[in-house]
Amino acid sequence: MKKIYFYITFLVSISASAQVIEVEERGGDYPVEVVAEPGYEYQRTTAGTYREKGKSGFVSADNVRQEAIYDEIRWASDGFIVRQNKLFGIANKKGELTTKIEFDSIGSDSYKTGPGFVVKKNKKYGKISANGEVLLPIAYAKIIGGNLHVTLVKNKKDESQLIFNKQNKSFSKKIEYAALYQNVAIIKADGKFGLLNDKVILPLEYDSIFIPRKNPNYNPIYGNNSKQKIKIQNPLLQTSHTIPYLTVQKKDKFGLIESNGTVIYPTDNDEVLSADSFGYYSVKKNNLCGIYFIGSKDKKKTEIVFDKVFTDGYGAIMASKDKKAGIFTLQGEQIAPFEYDNDFIAQYSGIGYRVAKDKKRGILDRQGKVIVPPIYDDVDTFSLGNRELLNVKQGEKHGVINLQGEIIIPVEFEWIGEENGMFKVVTSEPNRKFGLYDKNGKIIVPVEYNWITDSDTPDSKLTILKAFDGSYNFLNQKNELLFQERIAEYGYILDESNLKNPFASQRNGNHLFIKSKDGKFGLLNESTQQVVFPMIYDEILQFFESRKQLYFSVRKGKKYGLINKDGKEIIPLKYDGISIDFVGYYSEANDNENYSVVVSKGNKMGLVNLNNEIILPFKYDNLQRISRLNELYKAKKGKYYQIIDKNGKPINSSQFDEVANFEYTDSFSGSRINQALTFSNGKMRVIDSDGNFITSETPMQPHKGYKTFDELKWALVKALDSKDDILLKEFVDKIAPSDPILHYLKQNIFDKNSLYTNVELVKEKYFKDLREFKYQEWNPDKRYGYNGYNRKSLTHVTDYTIYDNGIVTNKRADDWAFGDTRFMEKLLRNAVKINGYWISSYFMKRYFDRY
Repeated sequence: MKKIYFYITFLVSISASAQVIEVEERGGDYPVEVVAEPGYEYQRTTAGTYREKGKSGFVSADNVRQEAIYDEIRWASDGFIVRQNKLFGIANKKGELTTKIEFDSIGSDSYKTGPGFVVKKNKKYGKISANGEVLLPIAYAKIIGGNLHVTLVKNKKDESQLIFNKQNKSFSKKIEYAALYQNVAIIKADGKFGLLNDKVILPLEYDSIFIPRKNPNYNPIYGNNSKQKIKIQNPLLQTSHTIPYLTVQKKDKFGLIESNGTVIYPTDNDEVLSADSFGYYSVKKNNLCGIYFIGSKDKKKTEIVFDKVFTDGYGAIMASKDKKAGIFTLQGEQIAPFEYDNDFIAQYSGIGYRVAKDKKRGILDRQGKVIVPPIYDDVDTFSLGNRELLNVKQGEKHGVINLQGEIIIPVEFEWIGEENGMFKVVTSEPNRKFGLYDKNGKIIVPVEYNWITDSDTPDSKLTILKAFDGSYNFLNQKNELLFQERIAEYGYILDESNLKNPFASQRNGNHLFIKSKDGKFGLLNESTQQVVFPMIYDEILQFFESRKQLYFSVRKGKKYGLINKDGKEIIPLKYDGISIDFVGYYSEANDNENYSVVVSKGNKMGLVNLNNEIILPFKYDNLQRISRLNELYKAKKGKYYQIIDKNGKPINSSQFDEVANFEYTDSFSGSRINQALTFSNGKMRVIDSDGNFITSETPMQPHKGYKTFDELKWALVKALDSKDDILLKEFVDKIAPSDPILHYLKQNIFDKNSLYTNVELVKEKYFKDLREFKYQEWNPDKRYGYNGYNRKSLTHVTDYTIYDNGIVTNKRADDWAFGDTRFMEKLLRNAVKINGYWISSYFMKRYFDRY
């Protein structure tokens, strides 16, 4: 005997839409599927189905199977449809047969036909319930649709006919139009409309009956001149929708009724408008409005006395009378008198309502009580998470008050904003000054600073204070100043890839360098808001991060070394040079801190570990790590380079004029190859990390460019400031793509199309456009009244460098477009770093022009 596997599937809702069922025979066994509606009771009582030996059968919720005797079982919303020997029958949800298997077809579509099953026998149609009760005799040529009360059919003359379900009687008139909903039917006969459920509830005496149209205040597709009557298809079958209210029309007048026929407003209005999702309907008569409150228990409505009715969201209804505005609740209770300006009244930030009186603004609470009198030119909330404080304006001055109307910050500032949970205030020109208040109105920082801002580092709680002499101080989360004497400079430190990236996640906290007025450097931990080590170093060059620690390369006097984030010397400050490029990428070193660092003594370079033990002796004229994921170096003795491993062993016997950084690229086979460009005698060959040449020689010179974006930016500033164009030409040669760059840049990284690769034409275009910018906008002729490009957009905004979707590019926290010129945006925004050098992606832009 074949095994039967049981699976339980709970279906929330399924709608069968076919009126005539066509079934294909499916042979073989398949698992039992127990189907249940939501709720534990249904799960215990609804049958499932199974199939065995080409036949289907029912299985009860407790897994007792009936004999599999049916050719097919179909699930329906009220039960099941079964097929046997090409005839159909009905079973209830327990799997019990409730009719004979004698019908030619059975369909179930409650959305159109209402409850029950449409059955066909001898080319005639009727309706039967899931329990086998005849809802409509099998006597009709077609069943069009129906609801609980009526069914629309075609008789033998192919005429539309309406049948009352309970009485099984035909409506006496010929149906010209019908719209069937779950609770009512709108019909048209003899040219007039009426309303039915299980009886006539509105006589056929109306020119139209339809759902009230949307209020034009909230549905802009309806204009004020739109007609009330809405054209709909015939018949309209939406028997799953319940309609609570309807518009009735006689000639050009309209009324509002409940779906049970109760008249709310008689048929003598010019318009009926629906704002039911906002809690009301309105009528309009002689340019005045009335309101019907859906939420009121006693069906409250107003007289038709208002100029307009409106709301700005669910919760309250506004109206104006004699051009003065007031407020109603959704239950129809008036909570604000009609004494406010009707062009400024609205719900407000969970507090209550913003109102205006004689153009002065104030606040009401949710009960309509005045909490801020309308005496201000403007009033607004902040976003500090405390809705009890308001920004008020009188004339051109701002201040802060609470909801009791008490002044927290005097109304005497040009602007008030927010900074790290405090209020930032600024005085007026010409001597604009910044200061900080807390939420209780206490002065935290006196109004004497040139600028106050928060840190660009995500989640940092530091507040940065800039004095008029260009010096800085920091405010911690406890509102304490970090330094008794202000510092000269602060900033972000380059990482091992020469990127400046405050947005990167650092396990050991984010850090800033700080610089004293006498030029000494220290370290500030933004996470702890504490100075890690004092300002005693002459330079902090780079950092790299392990799983356990942060390391910084530093200089004191003329000597270099490595310290950790606690200021402890790891490699003593006794060397003449240090490089930590790519140090932290060596994966094998992550767990045991087994890192190697390039240092120099005199004119020779070598390699030491974090215990200051010599790994490679000091015998190289130049030594640079050039691979991220394995320890490979380019090493020079005399005139030429070789590529060596961490043990000093050459991976290839060849000597080179130059070697570029190793990069991972995809091969034709799909594997990844760690490869580098080597240069010798004006020719380039590609070598892999095992020392194998993988291309033949190609005429090519190495790229000469900028290793950091700041180098690029300040070289541009210097070139634009220079009197001649020599520096500008040098700048172009470095930021334009070269043959080595194009070796890696095969595709336009912005639109994935083919790349424009005529290097000389790119350089020519770069130089032409930069020269025009230099003389037209950087150094404009001010006799013509044009001040030119705002240089501070370039020189006074910090640039960051990040990995973004596999590309190394630049980012700014402020002024992302590099000022008010499209050219600087195109030239500098989205610059990219390729094989260790920054280039401008300007040539990859669609139009490649200045404007």
